[in-house]
Amino acid sequence: MTEACPKGRARGAAFLTPIVLVAAFFLLRPLVVRGTAPPEIAAVSTWFQGRELRVFARLSSSFPVELEKRLASGLPTTVVWQIGLFRFREMFWDNKRDERRYAVTATYRPLTGDFVLERRLDDRLLETRVVPARPEAVRALTEVPSLPAFLLGEHLAGKQLLVKVRCAFEAGVALGVVPKTIETDWMPSSVFTWERRPGGPDGP
Repeated sequence: MTEACPKGRARGAAFLTPIVLVAAFFLLRPLVVRGTAPPEIAAVSTWFQGRELRVFARLSSSFPVELEKRLASGLPTTVVWQIGLFRFREMFWDNKRDERRYAVTATYRPLTGDFVLERRLDDRLLETRVVPARPEAVRALTEVPSLPAFLLGEHLAGKQLLVKVRCAFEAGVALGVVPKTIETDWMPSSVFTWERRPGGPDGP
């Protein structure tokens, strides 16, 4: 009888430990995310080059503090842009027709004082280059630079379309192990229409 109580308490503690950890995860994680005001996308522009739809987007002028700290630390700093092409609908939800994932990674090199930039589209490497100063690295992280995002086909000719963009980046960890991601709201472009011109530069 004297040994039953310690064993019972040990089993109870072992049973409660996972419950406490799970409860702490769900209770604390939303507080961490809500405590940081997400940045905003200031502008989304689109234009055509033949059948190619190009997209420009940028964050608001203030560089997020979380990105600033990570970039200065020398850790790879990645910003991911989701770029969606939608069929505009007046009375219903917009219908997504296609999506691209544009990612930029900047890494500060303390020994040389410069930054290595990598640009990827749908995980395909577009470019690797070195820039000498922080403002160039910040600009690369905070804008989508006239990206050739979509190639339009006949099925979209004459349809009302729009592009929606949002941005996400890691901002540390919660509970010491769980990555915390901050993301913006979706920002739409103006509604536009693409008209195919047979035999012209828009043709196949």
